[in-house]
Amino acid sequence: MNVPLAIAGRLRAWMMPIAVVAIVALTVTFLVGPVRTFVAQRELLGTRGNQYSAYEEVNDALQDEVDALRMPEGVRAAIRSQLGYLLPDERRVPLLALPDAPVTLPARWPYTLVAGIVQLREAQRAGVEQGNLDTYDPTRP
Repeated sequence: MNVPLAIAGRLRAWMMPIAVVAIVALTVTFLVGPVRTFVAQRELLGTRGNQYSAYEEVNDALQDEVDALRMPEGVRAAIRSQLGYLLPDERRVPLLALPDAPVTLPARWPYTLVAGIVQLREAQRAGVEQGNLDTYDPTRP
């Protein structure tokens, strides 16, 4: 029996499983890893695209506000809405009536102050309804 042929036969029996394992390892290394990275990057790109579009909407809204504030009408509207500014010939009219809440408080010290304030407010509301008084406007002297 020839020794080199016997060794070659044994090696040939082990070469096929080793080659299969090597091919599978190379396939996993060069295909699975990059495909997984590609999928993760695609998801990240979609998320960042959504964030970018949201930022674009915010920037567009802010640019519209800046453009409006460059015009005198826009400045007046901003002062009216944010600071409650009224022109000299305008009058603020409350849209909601005061709620009718029953007030029954004890006749002791901290509650007597509150009861007095409530009575004063009720008298003021009655005067406004009768046309004798005007509502309090802190922007008007």
